[in-house]
Amino acid sequence: MNDKGNVLVLTKDEIESVITIEDAIAAVEEGFKAYNSGKTVTPFPVALQIPDHKGDIHIKPGYIMGNDTYCVKIASGFYEKPVPSIHGMLLLFDSRTGDPLCFEVDRGYITDLRTAAAGAVAARALAKKKVKRVAVIGTGTQARFQMQALAKVREFDELRVWGRDPKKVEKYVQDMSKLLKAKIVPAGNPKEAVAGADIVVTTTMSTIPVLKGKWIGKGTHITAMGSDSPEKQELGTDLLRMADKVVCDSVKQCSILGEVHHALEDGTMKESDVYAELGEVLLGKKRGRESDDEITVCDLTGLAVQDVVTAQIVYERAVKKGMGSHIAV
Repeated sequence: MNDKGNVLVLTKDEIESVITIEDAIAAVEEGFKAYNSGKTVTPFPVALQIPDHKGDIHIKPGYIMGNDTYCVKIASGFYEKPVPSIHGMLLLFDSRTGDPLCFEVDRGYITDLRTAAAGAVAARALAKKKVKRVAVIGTGTQARFQMQALAKVREFDELRVWGRDPKKVEKYVQDMSKLLKAKIVPAGNPKEAVAGADIVVTTTMSTIPVLKGKWIGKGTHITAMGSDSPEKQELGTDLLRMADKVVCDSVKQCSILGEVHHALEDGTMKESDVYAELGEVLLGKKRGRESDDEITVCDLTGLAVQDVVTAQIVYERAVKKGMGSHIAV
């Protein structure tokens, strides 16, 4: 803890050096369990828009009862700049006094890591045990992180990728072929990408559905993580209607921000049609996948508890290793 009025400051490189994907997967799973055990304080996130410069800022505070720290995350994206600008910082405070302890200036890294970890946790709980083919929609940072995390919980032989920009698809194939054992195959369109896939992950910022229900075969698990604001949508509501189980990280958030929001809005679903929250499945309160024929969907909007648990690991390990610099406050 901070006894001298000094705040630890950690850079992105320092943060990357002390936490792995495996660490994040384990921590995020425990975070979801805490959330559905009534042990977390997670107010609804604040979304700040900067319309003049097409900026998008999300502020997420969170606390797990009994912890020595609480966390406030500020993450921003200015995506229409010539070089998209993604930034972020997680602020840790002493939960007994409110004193600032650590500023983790991660430039979005922890958000990327914990978001991918959530996708892996969802797949482990809801996808088939034996997986041959995976599809990813999108070619950006999350399309990369999600597949690296997924490979930690499921083995797969082939990954099909589709994105709007063929050059980015080509670059994705080149880069990911060095990181994954699976064969990476570019798809000509989303329908082709998801044909025969056991797991589909959508990682776009689309405001128009990119997947239709009629393209999805029996036994498929879909993780949708791109819709984190009301205008974004990756899945057609027909897909949610046909799914055997729709699971959310938070029903409250997904009913306002996520894929479920659109299905509620057009009458495709009622809130009671949501099968479970992910933490309920992890705790055994609700069953996960019960047959290889089930179609499952997990709507992930991102919970502050994911930031809390990953930021805490980074802080504890950095302190133990004597890393970072200090500023007086």
